[in-house]
Amino acid sequence: SDWRELANQLLARANCEPKKLDASAVIAEVTALLTTPELSYIFASQTLAEVDISATVPDLKGRRIKGTIDRLLVNRDEVLAIDFKSNAAVPSDAALCPEGILRQMAAYSVALKQIYPDKIIKVSILWTKTATLMPLCDSALHAALTRAEVPQSDR
Repeated sequence: SDWRELANQLLARANCEPKKLDASAVIAEVTALLTTPELSYIFASQTLAEVDISATVPDLKGRRIKGTIDRLLVNRDEVLAIDFKSNAAVPSDAALCPEGILRQMAAYSVALKQIYPDKIIKVSILWTKTATLMPLCDSALHAALTRAEVPQSDR
């Protein structure tokens, strides 16, 4: 019940330039996310938020990656990594997802497979603009990693 007031306080502390931020639109977007019944499990108390991760990725010529997974759900059989994206244009299909996002999520998937070798790893994007969860398939993630170019200095 205090979300709107707390959000206004947070936005005021962020010192965001008013022209660049429509506070009421941001609050409406966040409220929609937090109140969408189909997404409630993502914000449950047993989920992990802002999980730092690091791993060596064979498909990137052994390059080490590090990142932060926005939300991580770990259960007995599977792990679900979710990254929030606030893009203005939301792709209608996972095949139209921006390449950089696919590579990021692919790297997270590879890292999680190293950490949880006996679990099924799933990754999804939560598009904040539409409050929709978009699962990403392994084949699309693997293809994105194989298309990534490793800089000469990292080879």
